[in-house]
Amino acid sequence: MQEHKVLRHPAKLVREEMNAEEIVWRYGQGDRNFSRAELQREDIIQVNLSEANFSRAAFDWANLSGTDLSRANLSRADLMYARLISVKLQEADLSAADLSEADLSWVNLQGANLAGANLSGANLKQTNLINADLRGANLTGANLVGAIFTGANFSRADLSKANLSGVDLTGANMNRVDLSKANLNGAELTGGNFHKADFTRSNLRNANFQDAYLQGANLRRANLRGANLSGAVFREVSISLVTLSEFNLQGANFSSRVDFCSANLTGANLSEAILRNANFGYALLNQTFLMEVSFEGANMTDACLQNADLRGSIFRNSCLSGINLTETIMPDGSLHP
Repeated sequence: MQEHKVLRHPAKLVREEMNAEEIVWRYGQGDRNFSRAELQREDIIQVNLSEANFSRAAFDWANLSGTDLSRANLSRADLMYARLISVKLQEADLSAADLSEADLSWVNLQGANLAGANLSGANLKQTNLINADLRGANLTGANLVGAIFTGANFSRADLSKANLSGVDLTGANMNRVDLSKANLNGAELTGGNFHKADFTRSNLRNANFQDAYLQGANLRRANLRGANLSGAVFREVSISLVTLSEFNLQGANFSSRVDFCSANLTGANLSEAILRNANFGYALLNQTFLMEVSFEGANMTDACLQNADLRGSIFRNSCLSGINLTETIMPDGSLHP
C-alpha cells in the first residue's frame, strides 16, 4: 500500500489522503472507518460502500455515480461539485454536509438526514426525498424538478430561487421555509404545512394549495394566477400587491387579519370564503365570483368590484368607503347601476 500524506486544512482539519482503489480494497477487508479521508476528484463508481463512515471526508469534484452509500455516515463531508448520479443514499447521514453545486439527479435519499446541509445550486432532478430530513438545509437556487418529497421535513429550510416547477409536496412540512423568488409553477401543495412560509415574489401559477395551512405566510408580490387555494387556511397572511387573477379560493378560510391591500384578484373565485376582518383596500376585484362570502368587519376602502357577483354575501360592519360597485350583482341579487 502507498504511504499516506497528511493534509492540514485552514480550519486545522487533518485529513488522510487516499485513492479509490485503496478505499474499495479496505472496505472489502471489513474496514468501515474512512473518517476524514481525502478523496477529491477520485472516481469511485458503482461500488458498495454502504454503512461506511465518511464523516468529514472530502469528495470535492469526485465521481461517485451508481455507488451504494446507503446508511453511510457522511456528516460534515465536503461534496462540492461532486457527481452523484443514481447514488444510493437512503437513510444516510448527510447532516451539515456541503453538497453545493453537486449533481444528485436520480439519487435515492429516502429517509436520509440532510439537516443543515448545504445544497445551494445542487441538481436534485428526479431525486427521491421521501421522509428525508431537510430541516434548516440550504437549497438556494437548487433544481428540484421531478423530485419526490412525500413526508419530507423542510422546516426552516432555505429554498429561495429554487426550481420546484411541477413538484409534488403533498402533506410536506414547510414550516417557516424561505421560498422567496422560487418557481412553483404547477406544483402540487395539497395539505402542506406552510406556517409562516415566505413566498415573496415567487411564481405560484397554477399551483394547487387545496386544504393547505398558510397561517402567517407571506405571499407579497407572488404570482398566483390560476392557483387553486380552495379549502386552504389563511390567518395573518400578507397577500398585498399580489397577482391572483383567475384563481380559485372557493371555501378558503381567511378568518383573521389577512392583507389583500392593492392585490389583483380579477376573475378569481372566492365564493363561500371566510374573509372576516380582511383588508381589501385598493384591491382589484373586477369580475370576481364572491357568492356567499363573509366580509364581516372587512376593509373595502377604494376597492374595485366592478362586474363582480356578490349574491348572498355579508358585509356587516365593513368599511365600504370609495368602493366601486359599477354593474355589480348585489347580495340581494339586484344589479348595481
